[in-house]
Amino acid sequence: MKYVSRLLFLVVIVYLGWPYFHLYQLHRAVINNDSAAIENLVDLKKVNQVFKDNLEWQMNHMVNSQGNLFPEVVRQGAQTIIGTLGNLAAETVVIDAQNLLKRLHKINGSLWEETTFAFFESPTRFTIRLGELGRNPIHIQMTLQDWFWRVTAIYD
Repeated sequence: MKYVSRLLFLVVIVYLGWPYFHLYQLHRAVINNDSAAIENLVDLKKVNQVFKDNLEWQMNHMVNSQGNLFPEVVRQGAQTIIGTLGNLAAETVVIDAQNLLKRLHKINGSLWEETTFAFFESPTRFTIRLGELGRNPIHIQMTLQDWFWRVTAIYD
């Protein structure tokens, strides 16, 4: 029984430390400007989809938040224009490994130094906040995919 409890304790500790090891690998890839490592650590297809979805949501809710300041006809026209511009921006901006490296190099310091908060949202999701809350932090969301942690969303 003692052996099983120690083994279970070790498994839990390894599982809790596993995303931090992934963050360390991401940190090393950013320091070394290693695009190949970034491509292995980040699910770029999923990151681009989340970016596009967020951009579309922001564009749709920008005009709606204005309330009753505009007449209905003007608001509908603005929604159409903003939606079109948002779709063009979402289609033209593609996040690749080089773009991601540029974003992460803008952080004042290393990923380790700027990590102010990290937690499990669920057993398969881990979120990291880089920078102080209220000072435009970057949030990185990792998901457990095929027994490996991968970055699936980056929120600026």
